[in-house]
Amino acid sequence: MRKFFTSIMLLTSSLAATATDYQGTLAVVINGDVAQPTTNLITLNEQDGKYELALKNFILMEGDEAMPVGNIVLKDVQATDEQGAIVLETNQDILIEAGDIPGIPLWLGTILGPVPVELRAVVSGDGDILTADIKIPLADQDVQVVFDSRTFQLPNSGFEEFHTVTAKGGLFGTTTATSEEPNNWHSFMSCTGSLASMVNTVPHTFISTEVRPGSNGSKSVLVKSGTVSMLGGFITATANGTLTTGQLKAGDGDPASTKNNAFIDLTNEAKDANGDPFYTVLNTLPDAISVWVKFKQGEVVAEHPYATMSAVITDGSYYQEPTDKDYSEIIVGEARNNKIESTGDEWQKITVPFEYANKDKLPKAILVTFSTNADPGQGTSNDELYIDDVELIYNSSLADLSINGETLSNFDPDTYNYEYDLGDDTTVDEIIDNISYKVAGKEAHGIVSVLENNTMAIAVLSADLLSSHTYTIKFKGGATGIENIVSAENTGKTIYNLNGQKVNSMKKGEVYITKYANGKIVKSINK
Repeated sequence: MRKFFTSIMLLTSSLAATATDYQGTLAVVINGDVAQPTTNLITLNEQDGKYELALKNFILMEGDEAMPVGNIVLKDVQATDEQGAIVLETNQDILIEAGDIPGIPLWLGTILGPVPVELRAVVSGDGDILTADIKIPLADQDVQVVFDSRTFQLPNSGFEEFHTVTAKGGLFGTTTATSEEPNNWHSFMSCTGSLASMVNTVPHTFISTEVRPGSNGSKSVLVKSGTVSMLGGFITATANGTLTTGQLKAGDGDPASTKNNAFIDLTNEAKDANGDPFYTVLNTLPDAISVWVKFKQGEVVAEHPYATMSAVITDGSYYQEPTDKDYSEIIVGEARNNKIESTGDEWQKITVPFEYANKDKLPKAILVTFSTNADPGQGTSNDELYIDDVELIYNSSLADLSINGETLSNFDPDTYNYEYDLGDDTTVDEIIDNISYKVAGKEAHGIVSVLENNTMAIAVLSADLLSSHTYTIKFKGGATGIENIVSAENTGKTIYNLNGQKVNSMKKGEVYITKYANGKIVKSINK
């Protein structure tokens, strides 16, 4: 029977004098089955170089029935330094105490005796990132918990929130204009540079109620090109409509000059009209970026027909597009599409994979930029680019599954169930160590569970823990089955009612918990 965690709360230990809270995503895998991810809080307490982690009110679900487990507390966890990160590792046998949720009379953990718990957690960044893997065998189930407090998506990526930007420009700064810019995104109204006053009075971004097919939102952003006048109108030029997570800079009258750019700089202390910085922090490695766009070129320009999108992940150093020098040493990964075609009134979804280099560089920031034309100053003055639902993609599939160094002959990432013939002399236990796999996601998690009935499961969780796929291998033949699997039909057993009292017999229609001699726990209704 499948069992899932649907309610896990990681709360501050009452013993802690000081604590650090980490809000993040938590996923639970039980015998290859992945529960619905939840948002949870983990609190770490540090004292004299050792740490305590408390997991309270841990509830296991069996079908529609809740099986409360209790409080799991790991104390005196040793810390080591690995490349500037704090690594916490421990294997402890602990007694699980009762939780404190009102109305629950029996907590399963209180009758289990010592439970072996394995923890590996990493505190990174400036101490503000926590990832954790916890293994807890419970009720004869292989339970593995994965937690990650990183931010995996761009803020306001659906363009539902906007703020008003007011700019003064013109020849003597006498022209005032306003525009709506999406929160955490920026265009010419909030640009900087020596020629900012010459270009910031032409609105380029607008709130749009046209949304992509299937959208849950009600807005998108419309980015438009325009005509910029300089020197009192003696000089005019086409300005591409541009939207960026960084800040735009206008520094030269030549549209093709690299002094006109979108840049990101984590030391930039300037704030936009909404009080947000002109940069976006990202400390993950997405596999791809997707976006819905609708591009309308005002007039067909055969030599310059395309809009463009770029996404560049850096180590946090200054970076700009178009580039004015070689930035390859600070670029962690990048994704580009410089050929977004005009489709008139039709939305199109574009997905671009990231290409990664500089494996030794840690991701710290991302610069995403859209423009109505791939070439500076080209196109027409009335080009329109609608943008909706930018998403960073994290894969949750296998790229390879091998036994004895050879890929399974029928392996396909979209096929999830396999059979493998052991022959007459090989046992499942002997073959398990010779199974290897590769995940398709850059930071995806692979979690292996050995199940009953000579079956092995590999659950693949995406890096953001929001998607998963489980692959199973059913072993046929062989000398013996998987070792150390003991039947729940052992004669030694203890029966408890939901008040935590031992009973000798079960009444019809009531729920009981049976603990067998081998440690297996079964919750059932006596029919």
